[in-house]
Amino acid sequence: MTKTMKKSVLMMMAATVFAACSNHDTVFDPGAKEQALKAEYTQNFKSKYSNVNMNQGWDYSNKNAAYSLPSNSSASMAPRMRRAAASYNFSVTEEYEVDNNILTWMKGKLPEQKNNRAKGKPFYMKVPGNSFTIVPIYQGSASSVWELHAVIDGVDVKVWEKSQSIWVKKNNNADWQTVASLSNNELQKNTMDVANVKAQGYCFEGLPVGADMYLYLVVTKVNNSKYNRTIGQQMSSLNGMMLSLDDCPYPNNIEEGNQVMIIACEDTNVSSDNDMNDAVFMVYGKPYVPGVETIEEGTPITKKTTVRYMIEDLGATDDFDFNDIVIDVSDICTSTPKYVNGLLDSWTDSDFRQEAVIRHLGGTLPFKLTIGSTELPEHKGVLGANPDEKYTVTGWNKDTHNISVRVKQSGSETVYNTLGFPKAGEAPMIIAVEPTVDWMEERTSVPESWFIIPSE
Repeated sequence: MTKTMKKSVLMMMAATVFAACSNHDTVFDPGAKEQALKAEYTQNFKSKYSNVNMNQGWDYSNKNAAYSLPSNSSASMAPRMRRAAASYNFSVTEEYEVDNNILTWMKGKLPEQKNNRAKGKPFYMKVPGNSFTIVPIYQGSASSVWELHAVIDGVDVKVWEKSQSIWVKKNNNADWQTVASLSNNELQKNTMDVANVKAQGYCFEGLPVGADMYLYLVVTKVNNSKYNRTIGQQMSSLNGMMLSLDDCPYPNNIEEGNQVMIIACEDTNVSSDNDMNDAVFMVYGKPYVPGVETIEEGTPITKKTTVRYMIEDLGATDDFDFNDIVIDVSDICTSTPKYVNGLLDSWTDSDFRQEAVIRHLGGTLPFKLTIGSTELPEHKGVLGANPDEKYTVTGWNKDTHNISVRVKQSGSETVYNTLGFPKAGEAPMIIAVEPTVDWMEERTSVPESWFIIPSE
């Protein structure tokens, strides 16, 4: 064979080998292997969660802020275990008919369309050692629908929704009817021009004694757009949109020995008349209601907004426990209130930072997390650890979820799969949830209900 012929044969052999490699790039090309793993994961996810709309977003966090309050609250909370449950339990009481003496007093104390904000200051509360009950007694003229929430020891609890479980009599001889059944015009005025009101109360018991607690209304529906109110607006006892009034007359139909307090609320801070009677609640407890702590000028309040990311590391394509990496990422802002003529006027920010805390590891593959503009050190895969490792991060956006993770491909020492926050239409390997959502046991798939977004 001539030298030229040998050269031609070698070139043909090289071409054949190259073609063979090209036909098996899922074996030899790490990038192709990553795409094959993701495609297999997607198919398995669709099969496992057949009723889930794949064209949704994968953010299930509501980004409610938690507040660190002044005095010795941090010290008092240190020895107490924080609740990991989604909420505290409360029981619904029997129907309570509101004492008309209370209504008469309240209307004199909080006249319609008059600025009543000066009758109280921003406040939070301390949980007493006894049970206590919150009951709605009055709803002034308002064009929004809202929910009442209580935040207890950092845990957010939805208590009540406007017009829920409340009845009125239009006159003394009329029958009871639910507020929800009123006409649109009557519904806007609710309990204003009626003879009698009754409602179910909400009794809290077994709460951690001395824990910090505050209340807020959150707008869930806007019936009249002319007031520029938006869904998600929060009116809190911390920002001066609620009053605590303890000088009310004692109700005739509350058992002796209880302490009684009125919480009066404004349902918006936009184009508001500040009459503070859009929603009014009576709180009673034996012997005490939650203790009120006012927030004076210059008192620092730290607001913390946290998103929990639950991550699959693609170590298996049929595992949907979302516990391989669980990490909480937070915006933390410290502000102090400024008062003008005795009223809360504004807040001054004195500090802003971001932090990430690795809560749980349930995978065996090493990984590198990038949060915003910060890459965390590489972590070994650990099966079933709760490290609570805290890191300072920068550049994180809680709305766009600029978080990603590089996970070593199984069997490789140098190749990483890259997982980012999923777009609509993609099978999720990272989801965003509330920080109170607990992770699953190993190889226990998250329930399908996690991915079903209610239509209402």
